[in-house]
Amino acid sequence: MRKILLFTILLSVILNISPIFTHAEVNLKKDLMKVINAFLPPNSTLVIPKEPKSIKPYQLYDFNQDGHEEIIFTFEIKAKDQPNPSQFGVIVLRKENEKWEKTWETQTKGVGLDYSGFADITGDGIKEYLFGVTIGASSGSKLEIFKWNNNSLKMIAQVPYHMMELLRNKKVGMAVWQRYIADTYFVDVLKWNGDKLVLDEELYFNYYPTIEKFYNDKISKMDAWFYWYTLADAQIKAKQFEKAKSSIQKGTSLAKELSIPDAIENFKKLNDKLEKKKKFH
Repeated sequence: MRKILLFTILLSVILNISPIFTHAEVNLKKDLMKVINAFLPPNSTLVIPKEPKSIKPYQLYDFNQDGHEEIIFTFEIKAKDQPNPSQFGVIVLRKENEKWEKTWETQTKGVGLDYSGFADITGDGIKEYLFGVTIGASSGSKLEIFKWNNNSLKMIAQVPYHMMELLRNKKVGMAVWQRYIADTYFVDVLKWNGDKLVLDEELYFNYYPTIEKFYNDKISKMDAWFYWYTLADAQIKAKQFEKAKSSIQKGTSLAKELSIPDAIENFKKLNDKLEKKKKFH
């Protein structure tokens, strides 16, 4: 009986507290939106990025580690003449002396907001801001990486991509897929070297199975030379030299069957690249 009574009391407390938290969250959102709307540019609307998933058009992050979070929100200004590209932008608000102020803004022309998020790219313990705008279907997207500096954001890198994946293991890296032809991609796995983003062989080796699976799935449906070409490129970067040799042979054979001299020449160049890489391995 005593246990039942205690359970009833506990349940009552939980049910009473829950609406309080919900009410507080609603008030916080209202306060945030009030601040954001005061700084939203004319003729613009808040926009949600495609990635990361479940991200709102506004985010909070304490860039300068002073215990007070900045507000980061993304917006779109549609072109007057549709379907021309829009302006996609981001604004950072910082609270100074109990008053919100705009501390930074950037805009890029494009057809969609692909990415808006944070990652510690430089490895210094403070996350950078990543802003990716899709330029077009063929052009892909442009990722701009910004680092907090003197109460503002400074761009430290630009990365063109069609697909992009952040790798968060011991090292923070970035898998960048850039379209070659059709649905084939050259893949680079990048890491900050203290000055810029460079190809990281260790991260590439660890990421390679993802690339191989992608191409195995493609080849199982259509055995095309261009799949073997981009797969071989990835295998060379991952130091999978025997696999690369086999892929080059298969791809060359298919290109010869179709009498595509440019493709045959590209495979020859790729084979030269393979032989050079093997010598220095």
